[in-house]
Amino acid sequence: MTIATRSLILKLSLILVLGLQVSFWYKTKHIKPDMIIVPEVPKLFTVKLLSLGDDQFYFRNLAFKIQNAGDSWGRFTALKDYNYEKLQGWFFLLDELDSKSNFVPSLASYYYSQTQKPEDTVYIVEYLREHAKKDPRTKWWWLSQAVYIANHRLKDKDLALEVAYELAATPEDVDMPYWARQMPAFIHEQRGETDAAKNIIVDILNNFEEFTPGELNFMEYFIRDRLEDEEFRYEVIEELRKNAKWDHER
Repeated sequence: MTIATRSLILKLSLILVLGLQVSFWYKTKHIKPDMIIVPEVPKLFTVKLLSLGDDQFYFRNLAFKIQNAGDSWGRFTALKDYNYEKLQGWFFLLDELDSKSNFVPSLASYYYSQTQKPEDTVYIVEYLREHAKKDPRTKWWWLSQAVYIANHRLKDKDLALEVAYELAATPEDVDMPYWARQMPAFIHEQRGETDAAKNIIVDILNNFEEFTPGELNFMEYFIRDRLEDEEFRYEVIEELRKNAKWDHER
C-alpha cells in the first residue's frame, strides 16, 4: 500500500468519524439530563444496605450531596426552587444514620432557612424540634434556632411560643444560659402579653439559684426597657436582695 493510499484511507476515516459524531449530536441534542434539585429520599432499609455496615462513611457521603444539592453540573439554584418537604425527609433520614452530629441541623438552620419562600421554613422548624427530642440535654441549642426561625422567618408567633416552651422545659440540671429559659417571655412580650412574660421571669428567679451579673443585668434590662415596668423591676430587685442574688446597687 502506497503512502498516498494510506493517506486517503486516513482522511476518509476521519470524515466518517466526524460524520458519525455530527449525526449522533443531531439525534440526541434534545435529550437533556435529569437535573433534579433534591433527589428522591430512599428508604432507610436501602440506605443501610448500601452503607455496607459503615453508617458514618455513608452519612458523610449523603450529607455532602444534600449540602450541594441543586448546585452541581455548573448550575446554581435559588433556595425558593427547592422542595422543602423532600429536604426534610433527607434530614430525618440522615439523623437515622447519625443523630449526634450537628452538621445536618446546622445546614438546616443556617443555610436552608434562608429561602426566599419563608413559608417553607416550617419544614425546618419541624425537623429541628424532632432532632432536639433525641437528646434535649445536648441538643437544646437547635430548639432556640427553631424559635428564631418560627418567629422571624415564618412570622408564626404561636408556633414560636410553643417551641419556646419546649426549650424552657429542658431539664433544670442542664447547663443552659438563662436567656434560653426566658425565651417564652420574649415571645409573650412581642405578643403584648406582659403578665405572662413577668410570670416566666419570676418562675426562673424562684427555681434557680446562681445567676451571673450579666444574666441579672439582662433580666433588669428586659423588665425596664422591654416590659417598661419600673414597679415590677424594683420588686424583682428587692426579692433578689432578700435571697442574696443581687449584690450591687443599680
